[in-house]
Amino acid sequence: MFDALNLESATFVGHSVGAMIGLLAAIQRPQCLSSLIMLCPSPYYVDEPGYVGGFTPTDLEELLEVVDSNFLGWSRATAPIIMGNPERPELGQALGASFCRTDPAIAKRFARVTFLSDHRADLPLCGTRSLVMQTRADMIAPEEVGAYIVGRMPNAELALMDATGHCPHMSAPAETIATIERFLER
Repeated sequence: MFDALNLESATFVGHSVGAMIGLLAAIQRPQCLSSLIMLCPSPYYVDEPGYVGGFTPTDLEELLEVVDSNFLGWSRATAPIIMGNPERPELGQALGASFCRTDPAIAKRFARVTFLSDHRADLPLCGTRSLVMQTRADMIAPEEVGAYIVGRMPNAELALMDATGHCPHMSAPAETIATIERFLER
């Protein structure tokens, strides 16, 4: 990607698993990225002693079973919970519609790879200047995850947003943009 676009000193903005993809790109090609902005990232989704990932192993296995057996039903039911803004049901509906436009076979594989990947050991390897944007009441990436990431990345700072849920770029775009702009201005 970097070579095809002839990128040098780019800023990568990634949401959720996209943020972790950005982290891996920054590790592989640090000269190509001047900044990494991670919106609601999670290096690992499973709770373990000393680590809050958001899901117990049993909960995660049940989630993956439902995704495998009824992806469209899971999408419609879970999107409002992921969005985390019950007073604005249109946001959950928009997210659910987005999920439902995804090829279920690809979505099932993507969910399995995403939720079972563990990139905690990669965090200290990323020296790129980074912003970890964490929301409140995020069922996918709890607040503890943002602090965990920043505590292990050598050049990262945490921005705890007022926004709630896992998709602040949809639910709180003004706050999301302002947080990114403040980081880039420094």
